[in-house]
Amino acid sequence: MVQPEANEVFDVLASRADVLAAVVRQPRTTAELAGDLPVSRSTVDRGLRELERAGFVETKDGVHRPTLAGRMALDTYSHFVECLDDIDAAAAVLDSLDSDVPLAPAFLDGCGAIAVADGGSGPALSKLTSFVEEAESVRGCVRGALPSQVDAYYRTVVQNGTPVDLVATDDVVQRLVTAYRPQLAEAWSVDSFSLQAVESLPYSLVVSDLPDSPVAFLVAYSERGLAGIIYNESRPAVAWARRRIDDWRNDAAPLPRPSGD
Repeated sequence: MVQPEANEVFDVLASRADVLAAVVRQPRTTAELAGDLPVSRSTVDRGLRELERAGFVETKDGVHRPTLAGRMALDTYSHFVECLDDIDAAAAVLDSLDSDVPLAPAFLDGCGAIAVADGGSGPALSKLTSFVEEAESVRGCVRGALPSQVDAYYRTVVQNGTPVDLVATDDVVQRLVTAYRPQLAEAWSVDSFSLQAVESLPYSLVVSDLPDSPVAFLVAYSERGLAGIIYNESRPAVAWARRRIDDWRNDAAPLPRPSGD
């Protein structure tokens, strides 16, 4: 049997996934498939021939059944489509980032996203601050210091006593020192707070250990300010975020503790 090329296999899955999915759900005859699917009998016939040629369906006594390869191909294709849907959902936030920034596909697989539209940044900021204030510990790298963000970290460190370990860009550190010096000094007085500096970051990336499970969230910025947030609780996404944070932290420099004067 001549094996089809990879692009031919993908084309078959893209055009005949509904037929293959129906066979995977329950082996059936052509007539039964034509009765169950919203397509013509001739379309079902063509789909079955193409799926059989690809090795995804086999027919015995007039009943069409999926092969093991067919079930695995459908699972893989379905996951691929879901990943594309996740990327599309996060596209408005991704558009604010440079095309060469480090970002793993695993971080977008099953993610949630809130883009800042003309209606304002309220929903994105609310999600961001909730991840910080509800955490049992926070570790990450930040390149923005909007007032509501600074307030959330201040309350988390000073009022809640939550361990917070941050790496901030030089610009953010300078803003904290000049505009929030008393709050920074008070945060520094808490032993569980750590702040280091790095020259630049492509986005903010933080892992918050929430009571139920950790969540990793990416905060993107544009020239106008906050562009949006992408967040994910999956183990692969959180693991990638932790590694990325560790890499940036290794390049960071410790800061002297400022006074409140």
